[in-house]
Amino acid sequence: MKNIDFYNNVESIVLKDKLGEFLGVDEDFEYTFKDVVKLSGHSCPTVAGAYLMTLYSLKKLHPFGLPIRGEIKVELRDSKSAGTTGVLANVASFITGAKEEDGFKGLQGKYFRNNLLKFEVAMKGEIRFTRLDNQESVEVGYDLSNIVLSNFNPSLMQKGLQNIATKEELETFGAAWQQRVKEILTIHKEKTLIFY
Repeated sequence: MKNIDFYNNVESIVLKDKLGEFLGVDEDFEYTFKDVVKLSGHSCPTVAGAYLMTLYSLKKLHPFGLPIRGEIKVELRDSKSAGTTGVLANVASFITGAKEEDGFKGLQGKYFRNNLLKFEVAMKGEIRFTRLDNQESVEVGYDLSNIVLSNFNPSLMQKGLQNIATKEELETFGAAWQQRVKEILTIHKEKTLIFY
């Protein structure tokens, strides 16, 4: 597990959830990077970027208190099926509670989560987070082009995908891959984000 020990050093995201409180959950909701890895089924630079975009956007929107889960609209620039948009949406939705039309419809007009996740919205960034209470928003993009990450051997990745890599080669590739994710989350963090 030494490849992922760094997960414990990544800042968590804490939110209040009024629906949860109403239904008897008597603590705030805390999301960790490990939680989004479980959601995604893997750890990669895109999952790390989605987590960082959500973390720092919520901090900007709520500088003096906790964000309220279910009271944040999430909009994405690209279509659901384009590139890594689905990964970004899944992470942001998981943390904020924002869902498409199939989300929770609420209780007597309160606590709804549906229609808070939208795609193909015109913007410069990749994701926009908007508070429902005051309509303040933060638009953010993710860019790795200005940072230097440790190298990994792409031939080991290809061998792994072709099922011809040895156990040792797979371990070497996995360790190098997670080292890159670690550098994004613990060294570069805000350097990868562009706010508009």
